[in-house]
Amino acid sequence: MLHLLKYRFRLMIRNRVLLFWTLIFPMLLTTFFGMVLKDAYTVDTFQTVPIAVVEQKDLLQLKAVLKDVRQGDTALFKVSYVGEEQAKQLLKEDKVSAVVKLQDPIAITVNQNGLDQTITKTFFDEYSQKIHLVEEAMQQYPDGSAVSALFTQTASHVKEANTDHTDLSSVFFYTVLAMNAMFGGYWAINSMYELQANQSERAARLAVSPLHKGKALLADFMIDIAIQIVFLLIQFAYMYFILDVSFGSQLGYVFLMMVLGAFAGNAFGILIGSITSKIPPDGKTGIMTSITLICSALAGMMAVQLKYYVQEYAPFLTYINPVNMITDGLYSLYYYGVGERYFFNLALLAGFTMVCYLISFRALSRKSYHSLGVR
Repeated sequence: MLHLLKYRFRLMIRNRVLLFWTLIFPMLLTTFFGMVLKDAYTVDTFQTVPIAVVEQKDLLQLKAVLKDVRQGDTALFKVSYVGEEQAKQLLKEDKVSAVVKLQDPIAITVNQNGLDQTITKTFFDEYSQKIHLVEEAMQQYPDGSAVSALFTQTASHVKEANTDHTDLSSVFFYTVLAMNAMFGGYWAINSMYELQANQSERAARLAVSPLHKGKALLADFMIDIAIQIVFLLIQFAYMYFILDVSFGSQLGYVFLMMVLGAFAGNAFGILIGSITSKIPPDGKTGIMTSITLICSALAGMMAVQLKYYVQEYAPFLTYINPVNMITDGLYSLYYYGVGERYFFNLALLAGFTMVCYLISFRALSRKSYHSLGVR
């Protein structure tokens, strides 16, 4: 087995095309983002975000939280508490960046998408999660002490997030990292081509050789995963140590997301390689590239605002987009720490990976070759 692993590794690592797409291209794209985007959202020019909150009952906790949240020495929000019609008028006149109405779910109205709107949505996403815990807390602590502590924690948490984690350009780098995780599928597509007897002469010879097919498949699987994890670590190290991209303090969970991302890319590549037997290798690679780039765009690689458009108008896409799962997992880890949102994305990614592997296994197990035409 060790000899087989060495042989297959030496053979794979000589594939310059795959090396370009899984290492060189992502590094070049990361470098480009580092030159263009790294300082696009720094806090040096941060200004308080003006918002209007529709005046209504039960705003005491929200008012306390909004008053306490600051960006360094600067208040994060400048809040106007007004009636609904006046709030709409302020938004129409561009005197506020967003109108917030406390309901379930919290309604946020904007005229455009930009940094102010992104900050507002980020804050109220976290605040909304806390609201759903209030009813349970009130049942356990009728005096309201737990509720007060809950929202104080929210204020402190968002305050910390906006003080220490203010580089919103990080989401672009997370998307590039997620895209490269899916590019690991190129190695899997190549392996499927070289291991399926009806795909290549080498695979046909392998089919009639004494070597157990399961052992050959396992060897390629291990090498494919190992190569992509190493490349992801190289890319991560470049981002973290050279470009100073922030990933938060929970680097172990970042690594966990990258490893699962490598498995997801491998699973998707095996899926494409196993169900498209009549398509040539270049065609399969094209399918992989097209789908991955579309997923990356929807996850916010070209514009962060597109990510929020998808969440608002087509949320089901976030549940089937592996690039978004990785990006959002890293994003939530960076802004909110280890929590429900991170593990939700981790679970979605694990589910996506398992589904791809199961479909691939069924497709491969049903194949039979009547004539291999081995020479």
